[in-house]
Amino acid sequence: MKNLAIYLSGLVLSVCATTAEATPFTDQSAWRDAVNNIFAFENFDDIATGTSVDVLGDLGIMFDPLDDGTQPTVQPYSRTGGIRRSGPNNLINDSDFSLPGRGAFSIRALDPNDLLFGIGLWNVGGDDRLRMTFLDSAENIIEQVISASGSGFFGIVNAVGAARVEIDFVNGNGYAPIDDLHTAVRSAMAVPEPSSLTLFTTLGLMSLGFSLRKIRSV
Repeated sequence: MKNLAIYLSGLVLSVCATTAEATPFTDQSAWRDAVNNIFAFENFDDIATGTSVDVLGDLGIMFDPLDDGTQPTVQPYSRTGGIRRSGPNNLINDSDFSLPGRGAFSIRALDPNDLLFGIGLWNVGGDDRLRMTFLDSAENIIEQVISASGSGFFGIVNAVGAARVEIDFVNGNGYAPIDDLHTAVRSAMAVPEPSSLTLFTTLGLMSLGFSLRKIRSV
């Protein structure tokens, strides 16, 4: 994985979507366009297999524990099965390759002053359909999107920012490898009202010295 660090000060993000507060995507290129191609990216191939993941610092996110108190782990496709997206590894809600999995992925911003404005990833399970839900601080649903069955990109971009993102299961065995995780995370300060925005228009990062990582090409 090769990342290009981008340091943003006084940046205004602008995209083409027009009216919605939050927009679901099932196309990776469209999701990237919606965040102006400024995002952080992880394909898990540079992380040792068997590693428990609670924080991905370069992506600005953390994972809540799974239902049994363990964390998601990085595992090889050779052990998890599924439809390979990139490299040898993926992230899975399990650690011992037994069915079912250990519950939904739950993602939050690492910095308590940040919110999740965009999350996208690939379902690579081979037989499951996954659901992504953006939730506000009161656990109200902002938006949802459901992946294709077996394999496919899915994600959300929203102008308000989510306090938590949950990835759970529409059908299948609940054993859910995911790959090629994309994030757009920024400060929750001074977010304009949705009625005054086109989607993600003028999300100013005034003098925050905020940094994201942008993939060169995938």
